[in-house]
Amino acid sequence: MKRLLHLALAALTLTALSAFAQTQGVSADTVTLGAFGPITGPAAYIGLAGRDGMMLAVKEINASGGVNGRKINVVFEDDTHSPTRALAAVKKLVEQDKVFAIMSVGGSNATVGAVDYVREKNIPMYVSIASAPPVTWPHARNMFRGGTTETARYGELYAEFLAAYYKAKKIAIMSGREEYPRNEGDATVEKLKSWFNLEPAMRVEFNIGDKDFTSQLVQVQKANPDVIAFFGNPAEAAIAMRQAKELGLTQPFFVGSNMVDPALVSVARQSAEGVAGFSLIPLLPGSKDAEMVKWETAWRKEYPSAPAGRPNNFDLLAHGDMYVVAEGLKRAGKDLTTDKFITALEGVQNYRVGAVATPRTFSTKHHIGNLTLVPMIVTKGAWEPVAGWQSTHESDILKRY
Repeated sequence: MKRLLHLALAALTLTALSAFAQTQGVSADTVTLGAFGPITGPAAYIGLAGRDGMMLAVKEINASGGVNGRKINVVFEDDTHSPTRALAAVKKLVEQDKVFAIMSVGGSNATVGAVDYVREKNIPMYVSIASAPPVTWPHARNMFRGGTTETARYGELYAEFLAAYYKAKKIAIMSGREEYPRNEGDATVEKLKSWFNLEPAMRVEFNIGDKDFTSQLVQVQKANPDVIAFFGNPAEAAIAMRQAKELGLTQPFFVGSNMVDPALVSVARQSAEGVAGFSLIPLLPGSKDAEMVKWETAWRKEYPSAPAGRPNNFDLLAHGDMYVVAEGLKRAGKDLTTDKFITALEGVQNYRVGAVATPRTFSTKHHIGNLTLVPMIVTKGAWEPVAGWQSTHESDILKRY
């Protein structure tokens, strides 16, 4: 009898192990996720923050018992903000590290390099920061976008704000020559035309990392716009805003959502006063709100030697999105499979980890988790919500799904 019992237990164990073996990255006590973002290079401020925010959430989730009895393990790769490096990183994560799912905490420029491969392999990929359209359009069941939003939604909100808030008739656009800022500029131009019958008075481009914007600003000055929309990185924006004042330009600046962060004010100082943009999160780092103070206290305890300007928005985005991924894993159940995980995420409605994150919502028809952004303006050296303004134009985004 005892021998039969041992044999039965051995058979059950083999069955369980066989089930785990069928799902890559899943064992009896762990689920292994892959992640990538720029730890070095011009966009390291995105990837370092994304990694740290994500890993803080992983530590908190594991300390609370993990997900369905499994601890989350993360293998992270540096993409250097390069599409080629991102593709190589994701191939390694999938083919060598055998991860269950992928999380991108990098920018659009790199993330787009891995999209086709991930779609082909049908590995679940959850994108926290990149807004590049190919992540969620055309729709693929294994691709999800979290705290960020699709570039087309930026274009809608930016165009409406420029036309309605500033009541601008002449708009100058300065945009960088890479995936994210170029997409923002294109989407804004498209909606200005289709919604408000407005063409840019001037559009000029620059390279990420440029230190001199004089030639572009002189062209903008000749166009004499009502407002200047700037799409790039905080470092370039701070220089451009300072040089604009030196040239005598007094028009207000509007910036992309990646620059609605206390770091821009710290770098640009007085030049940032009056700058407006849209935030992907309801509370910015440095807010005195009790929930933000609590979150920052936990973050600083984990990263006591972090440089100035941290935590930033990307810490918050990735932290919130890691909790969304964990919620999907939890809802998928103990018998975790790719299909069950995707189905679970598609059932997430208005989920948020707390007041420091926007709600995330997915469906079987679309995987854009966040369509709500907060308009903000720099007032007395700090970002504040724009009082009395909200979008009234119906979005076109979900109509195509």
